[in-house]
Amino acid sequence: MGDVFEYIVDGTSGLAPGAVDGKALMAGVCSKGETGKGYLLGKDSDLSGLLGSGPLVDCLRDYFAAAGQDAVMVAVPVQGSAYGQASPLKQQGPGAEAYVSGLPSANAEVTVKVRKAGLAGTANVDISLDGGLSYEFDAVDVPGNGILVLDIGCQLNFPTDISLVADTTYSFRTLLPVGPVTHKGQGPEVSAEGEPKAAASVILQITKSGRVNQGQYRLSLDGGQSWDIDRTLPLEGEIIVGDSGVSITLPGGNAVMAGGDEYHFEVYAPVPSISAIMAALDPPLELFNPECIYIIGDTDASDWAALGVLSEDLWNKHRPTIFVAHTRLPFAGEDMDDWVAWCLSERQQISHRFVLVSSAFARVSDVRGQAKVRNMIGLLAGRISNIPVMRAIGRVRDAAISGAALPDNLREAHQKTLEDAGYITAKRYAGLTGVYWGDARTLAEPTSDYRYLEVLRVVFKGLRLARIAALKSLYDEAGDPLATSGALGINWLIANLHEAMSVMIKAVPQELAACEIEVPSGQDIVNNGLAVTLGFVGLPIIRSIKLYAYYTYAGSSFDARLSERSVI
Repeated sequence: MGDVFEYIVDGTSGLAPGAVDGKALMAGVCSKGETGKGYLLGKDSDLSGLLGSGPLVDCLRDYFAAAGQDAVMVAVPVQGSAYGQASPLKQQGPGAEAYVSGLPSANAEVTVKVRKAGLAGTANVDISLDGGLSYEFDAVDVPGNGILVLDIGCQLNFPTDISLVADTTYSFRTLLPVGPVTHKGQGPEVSAEGEPKAAASVILQITKSGRVNQGQYRLSLDGGQSWDIDRTLPLEGEIIVGDSGVSITLPGGNAVMAGGDEYHFEVYAPVPSISAIMAALDPPLELFNPECIYIIGDTDASDWAALGVLSEDLWNKHRPTIFVAHTRLPFAGEDMDDWVAWCLSERQQISHRFVLVSSAFARVSDVRGQAKVRNMIGLLAGRISNIPVMRAIGRVRDAAISGAALPDNLREAHQKTLEDAGYITAKRYAGLTGVYWGDARTLAEPTSDYRYLEVLRVVFKGLRLARIAALKSLYDEAGDPLATSGALGINWLIANLHEAMSVMIKAVPQELAACEIEVPSGQDIVNNGLAVTLGFVGLPIIRSIKLYAYYTYAGSSFDARLSERSVI
């Protein structure tokens, strides 16, 4: 009694929730680090020391090369498995269509030729593992279940109700995670083996003839784009191939390596399963609330569907999140038309407005001077984090993509077909020399309002801001809408929402043109709660420009300069 009492009135200074965009999480396979742990990384982080090597580390280097000066990324290691390849099946001739399954256990050029026509159980085939140069002596019967087991770890699956036709051939190629080694020269052969940790296109070049501890060699891990220094052939006869996890074994005894000889082989990076990705994402998503999650590793329609389910789960937890994945690269020997056809067939199986897929791949150079062919998802993540939410990734004013060289056989028709299908692509423009991003398409249906990444980012940021502002009105008194002063609680909610949206409207550059906030009248707030409509008025993107040119003679009646006076 008779004293002065102090009370703090909060929430009236005009402060709105802080920025909620730009945070990102990247998950993939690497050789070090704890699976499922979120590593907070910046430009000065020791990527090799923390995570070793692998697809995740390669993409993180791309990300920090393309992101802004204050870029931060949460990196999550995922358990991967060796990736043997079986190329898409090619059929020459009519009859039953088949498909390949299983994991290859050998390098082979498989050709299966129908000798005796008929249904599975009655037909038989000839099998070649060297591209048709030689066949097994005896024909092999096709089992009644249609599953033809080959000696290379794969199966050819035929339908049981459609006949095989004589002389029709089925061919595909299998590749192990390492090799095979191709030798150019006259010297002895070498072998390569190991457990791959990172992709590499390896060339061993003998620069000086000699036995072990005498001759010299040099290595390239990027197909000859860059080379390590010359070294002496190791006495133990084993050459470690960088950080790929693979070693080259030299011939024993007194074998002499021939100067000028080259040995070429590929190392395919391990790939995570979608179940391994989901398990690894659980712990970090308990701590972090990212705007975008990037999945590093070859994926297909079934994986994108699983990511869509996870995005819906996060949405229901009031955490709108965008998932970005990428396709596989073309298989060895697979032409670009077949690869594009595979991409189109996968795209037709999935539709989701919160999932994006990058099909863009290039020879990407990193800060170490190495250049590897890989998907450009790391560069894409860097571009997204470096631009405001309303901006298109393909804005030409933002300059070309640094360090990326598109394959020569990727034509404009391929790029446009993939972009029209809903993939993120990279393109060239006539008159410009660089590589630029195309449209950032989501996997949404053609009629969806959320076909473009920038629309999704604007809406998600707006919703995150609005939710935080609206929470301050939870359990507040709505007020009496019939009173002279109106419904004070509702008015305060609307004021807070306007203040939150001003973060985007008054941003420089402007992220949102306006936000229309409406509270429909006559609501039964007691039983149904309060409904508020948010109308985000976005900034349109110029996606194409048409230039109309005409020609006329000076002083003629069509000369625009004379339009305001009579011309005879």
